[in-house]
Amino acid sequence: MKRIRRLPIALAILAGLAIHPQKTVLAKGGVCGTCPVSGVVSTATQSLGAGTPSGGTCSTGKGANGYPIPDPKCTPGAFNPTVTVARFGARGFTTKCVRDCLTNGKQKAATYKSYRISQNPSCELDHLVPLEMGGADSLDNIWPQCGQAPDGRNYKDIKDQVEQYLAIQVVLGMDIDQARSGVATDWSQYISAAEAFCAAQSCDIQTYRK
Repeated sequence: MKRIRRLPIALAILAGLAIHPQKTVLAKGGVCGTCPVSGVVSTATQSLGAGTPSGGTCSTGKGANGYPIPDPKCTPGAFNPTVTVARFGARGFTTKCVRDCLTNGKQKAATYKSYRISQNPSCELDHLVPLEMGGADSLDNIWPQCGQAPDGRNYKDIKDQVEQYLAIQVVLGMDIDQARSGVATDWSQYISAAEAFCAAQSCDIQTYRK
């Protein structure tokens, strides 16, 4: 009888991860799993819907005022349940400890094909529920955001401001589930509020972290 050789524990874990494509490659440099805020599990994810981010059948829709929003069948949004308000509102929190920890660049880039979009300078692979407020790094939370508003700003830059605004509002008391659901459904509904807030006061979340 042929004796079965046991794999070292580390190799066995890697072999298991290979079964799940979203978990094959983690960020370089050992950042994943070493978040300065305790209790954060870098690879945790919980979907806001039943998204299937593959197959080339995704279509960008239109939200408020015609701004692009992702296909909810492909990108329903997802969050990391271990990144609570207290944790991402802590001064030591950084998105580096969750970014690229569940999917790699090649997997993210495949969403261009799923959405049948050709990459161009106006595009960004966007986390629909932003990492700044506990968004997950899984493919059901990633979509190619492309295009420009009439004033010449890229949509990605407009959404960045919305993300900063919402993260701050959650730290200040907005219900986090409401914020995550709202940005996943139609991020553009917050544009006016974000512009008004950021014009009047600091839009840097570090100002509000404790």
